[in-house]
Amino acid sequence: MFQVGDAVSYGTSGVCAITDCKKVRLAGKLCDCYILEPVYDHSMRICVPCGSEVLVQRMHALPSREELMALLREPAPQHEPDPGLRREQYRRTLQSGDRRALLGMVRDLYTERRRRHAAGRQLSGYEDSALREAQNILHSEFAYTLGIAPGEVPAFIARALGDSEEA
Repeated sequence: MFQVGDAVSYGTSGVCAITDCKKVRLAGKLCDCYILEPVYDHSMRICVPCGSEVLVQRMHALPSREELMALLREPAPQHEPDPGLRREQYRRTLQSGDRRALLGMVRDLYTERRRRHAAGRQLSGYEDSALREAQNILHSEFAYTLGIAPGEVPAFIARALGDSEEA
């Protein structure tokens, strides 16, 4: 499936390099594990047991530049007006790591933030937190795939979308 040296997106950690595949003692048992190191945060290492389907499913191959550009050309999603349903939708999206859903969520939150700002209001704490998590994932994927710094990603996306929306 994955090999040492591969780069993957892992959960909310963003792009990680698989630095090793070795046996690690977990809960008293030796398990084969992928050792991941976030590309943009070298202070952390992540151990993913190869036998844990749930955790291995959080590892996603990175998209190509063409795939990312195609995602940016997709229409913005329909805004869910019910806050409870929207919160659950955002929670599931973050948990899935699906970049199409993440980008849609970010675009929706940016539109909502602009709308609320015009009315003198702001995003809820949960929405703001969900936005930051989604941005962390997407910015690292875009940066790694496009060969740019993570800080350059919002401006790149804004240019690609043809407006001042920075995702």
